[in-house]
Amino acid sequence: MAIRTSARRKLLSTVIATAALVLSSLVATTTMAAPALAAAPCAGGGMAVPVEGTDPTAPENPEDQGQQMTLEQMQAYVAYNEGPYGLAGNAHVYPDSATPPHPTVGIGFNLDRAGARETITAVGADYDAVRAGTQNLTQFQITTLFVNDWNAAVKTLRTVIPNFDQLSSARQVVLIDMAFAMGGAKFLTFKKMIAAVNSGDWNAAGYEVVHSDWASQVGQRAQKNQRLMTAGAVCRPTDMPKKTTATPRGGNSGGTVYPGGIYSEPLPGGGGIRTYWVLTVCTITDVYQVRDGVPVYIGSNMVCSSTAA
Repeated sequence: MAIRTSARRKLLSTVIATAALVLSSLVATTTMAAPALAAAPCAGGGMAVPVEGTDPTAPENPEDQGQQMTLEQMQAYVAYNEGPYGLAGNAHVYPDSATPPHPTVGIGFNLDRAGARETITAVGADYDAVRAGTQNLTQFQITTLFVNDWNAAVKTLRTVIPNFDQLSSARQVVLIDMAFAMGGAKFLTFKKMIAAVNSGDWNAAGYEVVHSDWASQVGQRAQKNQRLMTAGAVCRPTDMPKKTTATPRGGNSGGTVYPGGIYSEPLPGGGGIRTYWVLTVCTITDVYQVRDGVPVYIGSNMVCSSTAA
């Protein structure tokens, strides 16, 4: 089914531009072409070696960082850690790796989490049908949910790691990956790791990544994160995401490209599965809680208006 009018194309462009404003404010570092591997962070045939004497209050020298990730690669890294389809996500409900497993959809969106029903409804889907497996999400809905959770993770990190935007992208993506996967409240319990990051003790920070209950659940995901955290660079080519686009498994049938190269297919197939062409514009409002007299970001409320054609 193809786009039927130029007016619809213009409206979709407006929605994409709105998404661009959200994405452009997330991570402001290392979006240029990654430099060649440097000897200091990746010495010894790819083994992670910490950079000595790092000042956590000052920007790291890009020339000494080793190979980094672009914003697109960072997003794909997190998405592939959540599932084999990367930024395309899984339009159909599936069990996650928790014990017991949670029904999950898209790119790691836990349908058991607080506010899940409201958020799924806000993007124009039927929560009960999605959970029951009788409705698939569109690629547009998957990407909207992903952007919202990515944005929430970054904002959580900025509240507890003052120099987050000055860290190398390899370390940023580890922190985003963990906050994205476990949620802001759980991430804040990693007090030793957060303290190690804030003091620039990368060996200790990497140690805390893998010595946790979360690491025992996610396995190799935590091992990759430890390597990136300790070195501050991508020392193994296999730690780079396989691709940075979200082309649906059904192929291209009239979708569009999101900011950062994320491909959105608004018309997924699925015989017997209810799918919709949904144009969605979302407004995200931050929620803060005062702790010890200090406002701490705890999440975002997303309100969306959707038009089904």
